[in-house]
Amino acid sequence: MNLALMYFSTGSCFLLSFLLFFHPLKQNSKANRWLAFFVFLMGSSFLGISFGEATGYLILFLNAIQFLMAPSLLLATLYFVNPTKTLIPKDWLHFLPFLFYVLIECFLFSGDGSLIREKLFSIGYADFLVRDLLPVQLLLYIGLSYFALVRHQKNLRLITASVKEINLDWLRYFLLILALVLTFWINDALVGMSFMLRVMPIAYAVSAFFLAYFSIRQRTIFAFDKKELQDISALFEIPKNKGSKKSARLEKSEVAILSEQLDRLMTDEKIFLDNELSLPIMADKLKISIHDASYLINEVTGNNFYNYINSKRVEEAKRLLLSDKSEELNMLGIAFASGFNSKTTFNTAFKKWTGLSPTQYLKQNNQR
Repeated sequence: MNLALMYFSTGSCFLLSFLLFFHPLKQNSKANRWLAFFVFLMGSSFLGISFGEATGYLILFLNAIQFLMAPSLLLATLYFVNPTKTLIPKDWLHFLPFLFYVLIECFLFSGDGSLIREKLFSIGYADFLVRDLLPVQLLLYIGLSYFALVRHQKNLRLITASVKEINLDWLRYFLLILALVLTFWINDALVGMSFMLRVMPIAYAVSAFFLAYFSIRQRTIFAFDKKELQDISALFEIPKNKGSKKSARLEKSEVAILSEQLDRLMTDEKIFLDNELSLPIMADKLKISIHDASYLINEVTGNNFYNYINSKRVEEAKRLLLSDKSEELNMLGIAFASGFNSKTTFNTAFKKWTGLSPTQYLKQNNQR
């Protein structure tokens, strides 16, 4: 094993952990501290691998804290996707494997071997040891974290019309790299393919670099004040049950009045041209709560905020493409003038609502 690369990976993780914990931009603070804890534990795991079959209290400590890796990853993800999350009693259940391990190690193996190397069962010629529970646990929690991100993607469409900058794609890549690291870990524990064992230190070192690259590039997810964050969290929480009937938040007369106000905002003021428009901003203009604004849009249009606003922007883009403005502006200019903040988002939305790309739409209509 290339110990120099393993020590490099360890040091890289410890440095990244420090940077995340004391993030210079002070953004997503709670989430980044849990992520810092996870990366620190990952570095400790690399350090433990470097020690090989060594024994001692430091090794016992490094073995034990590895059971904290998976829960800290999930909690970091949950703090990223929930702007006002707080630890609740059931969150502590994730730490039970660590607690059980420490208790068994202390009372049954004190001074006599280590629980981490105890055999649980055999798979063919391979023995499944207690330490092999760690990659299985981490794989499960990577899956849970991924599904939390999928829910986050859907939730964002309730409050913003542009998700590109805050969709946590960087965290998806982070999880993908962890899954790659996990394949080498599982091979080391159970399979033992010689090629993968030889390149494992290189893979760990490269992974540490890309983990740092993606995590440092993150941006603030929910740039709202405390009251708005609380309302957004409440909006994300409901409805949990797809089969449950959504209760009416507004009377029919209120919906009718607010619908007219909403139409004026779209037709006269064209607030959808603001590429930073969000549900809280619209709710403030309508003088209603964020939750009521979401309900109103769904009730009146049958769509969420994301689809509603982007459909208006696409209609504006279609108008601009068929006007004299198309000669003055390129496609990026049309996108910005319609309220989109990137050409990619513009093209995706335009194709969704018209079935054509902006260029195809323009050519089709110029031929008539």
